[in-house]
Amino acid sequence: MKILIALTTLGFVGLMAPALAQTAAPAAAPAAAPAAAPFTNASVLGNYVVNGTETDGSKYDGEGPLAITMDKNGALELKWDGGKYVAIGQVEGNKLFAGGVADGRAVIMVMDLKPDGSAEGKWWRRTDAGTKGTEVWKKK
Repeated sequence: MKILIALTTLGFVGLMAPALAQTAAPAAAPAAAPAAAPFTNASVLGNYVVNGTETDGSKYDGEGPLAITMDKNGALELKWDGGKYVAIGQVEGNKLFAGGVADGRAVIMVMDLKPDGSAEGKWWRRTDAGTKGTEVWKKK
């Protein structure tokens, strides 16, 4: 019985040894791409063309203008449609966070900033049942 166990163990180890020897070392991770310059409030200043959806998911009537300027306190001032809708914002990392008022109700927005100068994200308006508000900004 001892011999059978020993042979079985040796056979098992003998069969596994070639497989273990042929296992390749893990490939090295590819070199990381150079990091893009960090976003700042100043880097998003300018004029944009905006398209998106309302919080119920319905599409905007068409494209509209957005102007982003710097307020005297250093925060961003956002004005859609010539000031019909306004917000104040701040860049943190690759996100722009904004809060404002639309149709007399509080609005918050989180936008992902893209290296090409565009942005896309979501927005929510107080008391709206929907959560499908989106915007895409293309820098002029």
